[in-house]
Amino acid sequence: MTLPYDPAQGDAFWATIKDIPGYPTAGIDIPTRVMLFESGALFKLPEVLAAVGADPSQPVLVPMDPTPMQRGQDSLKPLVLDVLREAGWGAEQLVFEPDASGQVHCDVRQIDAVKERLHEGMAVVSVGSGAVTDTVKQACHFYEEETGYHVPYVCYQTANSVVAYLSHTASVTIKGMKRTLLSRLPDALVCDLETLRDAPPEMAAAGVGDLVAAFISLPDWFMANRLGMDETYTEFVQRLMGPLDDILLEKAEAIRSGSLEGTAVLAKLLSLGALSMSVSGVTTPMSGFEHGISHVLDLQGGLEERPLALHGLQVALATIMAAEVYRRLLTELEPAEVNVDACYPSTGTMRERIEKAFAEVDPSGKTGQEVWEIFQKKLDAWHGQRDKFEAVLSDWPSFREKIEETWRTPERTAEILRAVDSPMSFDALTPPIPEEQVKFAFMNGVLMRGRFTIGDLLLFLQWDRETLWQQVWDVSQKMAEQA
Repeated sequence: MTLPYDPAQGDAFWATIKDIPGYPTAGIDIPTRVMLFESGALFKLPEVLAAVGADPSQPVLVPMDPTPMQRGQDSLKPLVLDVLREAGWGAEQLVFEPDASGQVHCDVRQIDAVKERLHEGMAVVSVGSGAVTDTVKQACHFYEEETGYHVPYVCYQTANSVVAYLSHTASVTIKGMKRTLLSRLPDALVCDLETLRDAPPEMAAAGVGDLVAAFISLPDWFMANRLGMDETYTEFVQRLMGPLDDILLEKAEAIRSGSLEGTAVLAKLLSLGALSMSVSGVTTPMSGFEHGISHVLDLQGGLEERPLALHGLQVALATIMAAEVYRRLLTELEPAEVNVDACYPSTGTMRERIEKAFAEVDPSGKTGQEVWEIFQKKLDAWHGQRDKFEAVLSDWPSFREKIEETWRTPERTAEILRAVDSPMSFDALTPPIPEEQVKFAFMNGVLMRGRFTIGDLLLFLQWDRETLWQQVWDVSQKMAEQA
């Protein structure tokens, strides 16, 4: 099975996708016109820099983390610097310092470290995966806002690990919480297939995990639109991505084995996922209830100053759980039995609930206050859209049918993840995550995001979420046992 749209086709790709029904005419302008998915793409870095307008008389900043990486028999990062320098580019290396957890995360400290090195005329080549890319994107964005100078920026992707490289936003940790900030895209994306192939295999599994999130985020997006909570919905995204589950299953062995073909397909799918967000101007197409769970898990890890599990692996397991939540809603909700009046809790009730919940992980109350400020806007919007909720209840069969077009079952999701050797339980992650932390994230993930998801709907429906948690946990354990 070939991809319906291939980002490697350059200008032809952009011309073709604009004809997809639902193409969002109000989306952002995409500056990324060079996208390489090739064997040996590393050695084209000098010509890519020239193609995006970099000045060879000026230095090139090369930010990276300290993690050693291999490309065949070579150490990757010195090789990148050598390729640039031998072609006459003045490459200046910048190595990020890990935080107390021993990892590099995208946060204000790291962003400032890049921004302080930038000056007029300098180009940037980031060498890394998600955290490095988001850090550099955001630093360039802030620098350009402050100075008005455009930074020619090339993203050298080192792993097929996340849907981030071509996203118009960056996931930035601020005061311990993940925030999605408006950022910028690279002028060029370089996917050297040997580099991606030689990354640790769990990175590719994480990339698949970040992709299967669409089985939840797309239904969430449609639902939020029908409930009057999100005006940005378009079917362009699912048309751009194609039959994602079928593609991933067909290519799973090639992805798992690290063949160049499988590596290229996964890199292109990740790029399509990112572009679906950038063209739409929102991250909602690839981030729903499952990402809310993951963000709370990261919050707990950050407060404990421990390393975090790979984002995509964490999201994959949260997707299995969220898929079961959807199944329960679609099969068990009886619209005629819903007490609509009870679905609109007061401001005081929700604020008390949020502050009490997050006091468990941060007794200072700071996190609870931050979360409340986010949730309050969503709560106010929910109160203002009651007529849309009543309309959905009255037209439940057609609404359910539409949800089922993009939702995939826990079994289907688990089948894909097993096929790429993804960890199937939270205690199999590195580091392992205990059940009580997963439960806290499941119960409270909807509270710390402004985005409306199935978790919010069940919260407002006053669903028995303790029982739901146990049902969901049992299903996720069953999926793990079948691995």
